[in-house]
Amino acid sequence: MQEKEIWKNTLSSLETELSKAVVGTFFRGTELGFLENGIAKILCLNRLSADYLRARYGEAVEAKLSDITGREWSLSFEVKPTTVQKPKELGPIFRTSSHDGLFPSYTFENFVVGLSNQLAAGIAQAVSAKPGQLHNPLFLHSRVGLGKTHLMHAIGNAVKQTQPDAEILYCPAERFTNELISAIQDRRSTASFRRKYRSVDVLLVDDIQFLAGREASQEEFFNTFNELYLSGRQVILTSDRNPTEIQKLEERLVSRFSGGMVADIQEPDLDLRLAILKRKAKEREVDIPGETLFALADQLSGNIRQLEGALNQLLTVALAQNTPPSAELAATLGQNVIRQEVRGPEEIISAVARRFQVDLINLRSGKRTKENVFARQVAAHFLRTVGQLSLKKIGELLGGRDHSTILHGLKKVELELSRNPILRNQIDAVRVEILGKTS
Repeated sequence: MQEKEIWKNTLSSLETELSKAVVGTFFRGTELGFLENGIAKILCLNRLSADYLRARYGEAVEAKLSDITGREWSLSFEVKPTTVQKPKELGPIFRTSSHDGLFPSYTFENFVVGLSNQLAAGIAQAVSAKPGQLHNPLFLHSRVGLGKTHLMHAIGNAVKQTQPDAEILYCPAERFTNELISAIQDRRSTASFRRKYRSVDVLLVDDIQFLAGREASQEEFFNTFNELYLSGRQVILTSDRNPTEIQKLEERLVSRFSGGMVADIQEPDLDLRLAILKRKAKEREVDIPGETLFALADQLSGNIRQLEGALNQLLTVALAQNTPPSAELAATLGQNVIRQEVRGPEEIISAVARRFQVDLINLRSGKRTKENVFARQVAAHFLRTVGQLSLKKIGELLGGRDHSTILHGLKKVELELSRNPILRNQIDAVRVEILGKTS
């Protein structure tokens, strides 16, 4: 076979694995340059396209090409000599922090407000106007990627602007714990550690659930919290769940965290997703047709980081393929992102444990309380329907249960779903966390 025919057959074979739309979008304009000395040269429209195909689809191309030719090849993705062009600069996507840990780019001005987050945004602005006087502490919680960290930094940046002399400190809870461990190991630095956290006017701690189960960290944070709170200084916390749902968090901390304002952020609806994409496109100074943004917003739901990542991918691929960002391309990318976002077995089990409020260890163990048994059956349901795992593998993941036990549990969940609307809502909530969409 000639190179042209080999490449045609390779692309046809890829369509069965990746879909015709994906191959038509990402492999447009590619050619097989030559097959020599165990090397297969793949010619692409430009460097951006070559780098993208190598990283995203290199293994799939190598496997299909080997199947068709009957031998293994090392791939070399290169640019067609006549189509070399300088890629457009898409701008930085990382935020640099200042000495206080705040990201200057996270402000109220560029936080897109919709029905799902307007309460949290309003409360955050009120706190920034009068730190220590309203809603102290402020506890923001949501799934990852919905904007709670953005709001936290926006509060800090707003306070800096109106009160330049205010001492502000942003710190992930994990860093607090690590610094505490270092301070304990070096007794001379304990006072310095406490001075750092207890002398500020506004303390912002991200992912406070990290303290769960860590007795020394909880003891230290409890004392730090009390000193700040009693002296009228503002404490702002974020978590992936309500303080009452954080297992192994001391009751006295749950009480303190719940004593101020607890605000959650829900999944963005279609209107908010579209508004977010429009804002991100404007920040990138690119003109994207409204129908293209709508197609992307309609495909994806839930995670704002996912939306931003999909938009970046849309711009990259459109540039690489020398085509405008069309609605068709957006739809294809949306499906691709959804497939990439499917969680692994461990994340599926953890999502079920959180939603049904059972301990992860108990869910995997032989404990046969009603709550643990049913949560285990729901986990099996998702491992089967989303993870596409065998009954044997599911049994291994859930404490070594045999396939008949797993099968019984699957049937039980299906029966309950057919007659229990409350359970259907719970299942949809877990599905949103796993897939980013409802059924």
